[in-house]
Amino acid sequence: MEQELIELLLVAKKALSTGQTICAQANTLSQESERHVEIIEKTWPKILFVNNHILVQLSTLERVREFLVLKTEEIRNCIKDRETTLGEVTIELEKIFEMLRQSHIDEDILRVNDERNVGESSEAKNTLFHHIDDQAILELQRHADDEIVEIESLYNSLTTMTKSLSSTISDLASLQETSLSISLDEPASNFANEKLQIQEDEIAKMADILTSLTNHYDQLGEATRLCQSQPEACNQLDITVLQDDHDHIPDILEDLHESLEVVESVSEEIRVRMQVYSSVKEELINVLIQLEQFGAPGGQAEVICDKMVNAEAELKEHEYNLDNFFKQLTSLAEWYRSYASSYNHLILEVERRRKVLEKQEKLQAELLQSFEEAYNAERQERLKWFKQHGQYLPQALCPFMFDPPTKLTVIVEQTAGRLPELSKSSIQKAVTEIQRAEPTKDPVN
Repeated sequence: MEQELIELLLVAKKALSTGQTICAQANTLSQESERHVEIIEKTWPKILFVNNHILVQLSTLERVREFLVLKTEEIRNCIKDRETTLGEVTIELEKIFEMLRQSHIDEDILRVNDERNVGESSEAKNTLFHHIDDQAILELQRHADDEIVEIESLYNSLTTMTKSLSSTISDLASLQETSLSISLDEPASNFANEKLQIQEDEIAKMADILTSLTNHYDQLGEATRLCQSQPEACNQLDITVLQDDHDHIPDILEDLHESLEVVESVSEEIRVRMQVYSSVKEELINVLIQLEQFGAPGGQAEVICDKMVNAEAELKEHEYNLDNFFKQLTSLAEWYRSYASSYNHLILEVERRRKVLEKQEKLQAELLQSFEEAYNAERQERLKWFKQHGQYLPQALCPFMFDPPTKLTVIVEQTAGRLPELSKSSIQKAVTEIQRAEPTKDPVN
């Protein structure tokens, strides 16, 4: 009996030692899991903070991108509007130029001009177009076109910058999404509490098993000591229960190993989750660092802002210049229309002056004839008086009576040059054009 008890005691001792070792391993794993859980719970809010900060900065960059898109679209519309305006003004001027090319100057005006400008021929300048500076118009159009090209350059620059910013946002958003390999919907504490509870439950179960092994060992030790101290009582001991417990030791140890495996598995899950969280945090921090570098002094964000400010100022300058050029071109278009209209009035004015001159010449002739007739009549009257009375009077008595009669004449202080004798077709065309432009007025006196 004693030998049997000793054998059972040795087995129980070994089983207890094995159980203690297993439970110690489980406790070590549990403590390690607690440390890992502590790291997880500290890492979790950092992940949330960094991720939210990334989302805020990405949202800010997206708003910047949207503003860039808006400004780029405004510039594109500006280019479209300005090109349309330049095209309309150009077409309008070309119509006017063609009208001036078709407006031939009356031939007698050219002859009178040649008479006044000896050595210079007006034949080469026989249309109204020949008397304008079309090169100045072309120069203004070129300047306007250059300004539009500059605005197009701004548009291309902002478009490139917008695409670059879009690419940067997309890359950073992809990095953020890739880095975030865990779900943020469930708090980390839920996972930690669940896993720690599983470990606690298993360790409590293992503790109960270890307690039963300890009790079994103690019972065998007490029975062995009793046999050794009281050999006569040894045969009376009932060790059936102890033998039954002994028979279950392999199952008990198997249960301990299974519980240890559960603790190990949970510990591994916690360790992996801790590593994942640490990795996510580091990767998110890396994304945040890139975002901060993007927005740091001298970074891409500052470059974008500077370019936007400069582009805004340059756009205003180009628009101001274009407004001036368009104003000048429009003013010139109106000027040349007035020029063409004024030529028609010139024709009528020349004809009016020619008629006035004819009236003046006729009046001059009539006055001269009247003066001559008055002079002759007075001379005849004086001769008649002299024959009747004057010849008998001494000249010394009335010398004034022998003075000749006053002879009047017409003195022209300014003699106008020859006026062109306009053709009837020129006059009729001018009248028609004026009536078409001003239907309520009668240009002919």
